Amino acid sequence: MIRSLNTAENAMLLEQNRIDALANNLANVNTAGFKQILTRVADVAQQGPQKEQAESGQVFTPRQGSVPRLAMYHALDNRPGPVKSTGRDTDIAILGQGYFEVSTDNGKAYTRHGSFLLDAEQRLTTPDGHAVMGERGPILLAGEEFTIANDGAVLVDGKLVDRLKLVAFADPTRLEHLGASLVIPPPDMESRVMDEAEVVVAQGHLEGSNVNPIDTLIAMIAAQRAFEVQSKVMMTEDEMLEKSVNNLPRVSG
Repeated sequence: MIRSLNTAENAMLLEQNRIDALANNLANVNTAGFKQILTRVADVAQQGPQKEQAESGQVFTPRQGSVPRLAMYHALDNRPGPVKSTGRDTDIAILGQGYFEVSTDNGKAYTRHGSFLLDAEQRLTTPDGHAVMGERGPILLAGEEFTIANDGAVLVDGKLVDRLKLVAFADPTRLEHLGASLVIPPPDMESRVMDEAEVVVAQGHLEGSNVNPIDTLIAMIAAQRAFEVQSKVMMTEDEMLEKSVNNLPRVSG
């Protein structure tokens, strides 16, 4: 009976973790360049947690003990979102693989959110003020006009001044959301600067989120129902345990 309580508790924690991931996806359905988190449950004893984590992204294991060691695995879905024309010169969409590298107070971070701005120093930045990096450092667009070519070349007044620094990862499914449309790799994975021939961007365009709101909402409802079922199982097992304890024969002194 105690084992059943532990199993139900673990199942509730796993479903709550799934609900949290789905809620975050749904909240970012209109966020440019957002990549949704995919989740799945697996028994870590089958292949070992380290191998599973390396192949499937971040792992959430609610409890260890005599109950089956189920874990929730998170993976970043790197399928592209829809690309639309905006006409804004500072909007840049990546067509294909890759991430923009930006500089934050805590070091390097990466994003597909290409809705950039120009700050007071004419630097290309994210909406939160993080400098967008080029191969020569922060991209400076001081001049009358600028152009971002399809291969990432940055031209100011017709002269090549820099090139967008786009990077790729060996396993982008393991990237972790940092907030503000930024992602970072796990400690054991390095970024790779993409060659010029690999880079394809479109100025004046913006990539949307790859979240399907209808599918996500249906998945969230299913996860909530699964959570409720396990909650009822726990309540039933608790009532049975209480009755068993209260009905135990008492030994007279």
